[in-house]
Amino acid sequence: MSGKGGNWERDVCKKLSKWVNGTVKPYCFWRGAGSGGAFTKNNLVGERFAGDVYHVREEGKFLTEKFAIEAKTGYETASLDKHLKYNKSDPLKSFWEQTVEAADAVNKYPMLIYKKKGMPIPWLGITEEVFKKLFKNYLTEARYIHLYWGVDDLPDIYFFDLDYFLENVKPMVIKSMKGRK
Repeated sequence: MSGKGGNWERDVCKKLSKWVNGTVKPYCFWRGAGSGGAFTKNNLVGERFAGDVYHVREEGKFLTEKFAIEAKTGYETASLDKHLKYNKSDPLKSFWEQTVEAADAVNKYPMLIYKKKGMPIPWLGITEEVFKKLFKNYLTEARYIHLYWGVDDLPDIYFFDLDYFLENVKPMVIKSMKGRK
């Protein structure tokens, strides 16, 4: 794992901890020991090893028991509009495929938190199923980007400005959400 990827994962964990606690410390989340390492590279996915973000305090369990969270940054060729050209190599699509695969393996919802190198806005991506559960009551403004991949086995992704999402979807909302069946 490159330093910037590990730093980004820690930044995401701090932001999510602040969302839960109102302050960064104590940390509720931290990057997994296997993040970017042996577990990911050898495809050893299990309940504790799905995604990059794990709860380290009970207060954060509600999120990681429902979502497998991947955090990606620094990929210059990844772009929210690259999929429109139907490129064979689309890093963002690859990130989403990885996120969905990890989530499916542990029967959780996928969540991708992505920040393009040099851009100020980090994005949070969720499936249409989660989007529909949240949109009518909490995410009332049309402040999202919907990417349709054109592939039957890869769900669409709905991207939100990470800060907008965290301001409008309170932890209690996710706690009350039913997990995947």
